[in-house]
Amino acid sequence: MSKKNGKDVVEIFSKLKKALGVRPPIEKMYEEIRMMRFKIKPISGDIFLLQLKNHRLIETLWGLGKLDEVFQKEYKKLASEQKEAFFRLFDNLYQQFQDQLSKININPEVRSSLPQVLEMEIFKDMSSKRKAN
Repeated sequence: MSKKNGKDVVEIFSKLKKALGVRPPIEKMYEEIRMMRFKIKPISGDIFLLQLKNHRLIETLWGLGKLDEVFQKEYKKLASEQKEAFFRLFDNLYQQFQDQLSKININPEVRSSLPQVLEMEIFKDMSSKRKAN
C-alpha cells in the first residue's frame, strides 16, 4: 500500500482511538461541542425530555465531533486505494457512536407507564461559517 503524505489508514485510526480514549473533563467536552456547532432538531417526541447535560450524551456527541474532524482532515490526504478502507473503518466507528446515542436514557426522572420515545436529527451547522478578517 502506497502512502501519500506519509500517512496510512492504520496510523490515522490508532491516533484517533488514542485521542478518543483520553477524554477531557465533561465541562471541556461541552465547550468543544458548542464550538463544533451541533444542532438538534426534534422529529418526534418531546425534546424537553432530553437532558442536554447528560454525561453520556456529551461524551457521545464529542466523540462524533472528533470523528468528523479527523475524517474531514485526513480523507482527502489518503491515496485512492486507502480511501475505501478508511471509509469502512470510519463508518464502523460512526455506527458505534450512533448505537450509543440510541441507548442513552433521555430522562430517568420522568416516570410513566408509557415508554418515552424521542426521535431527533443531530447535525453540524455549516451554513454560517465565520470568516477571518
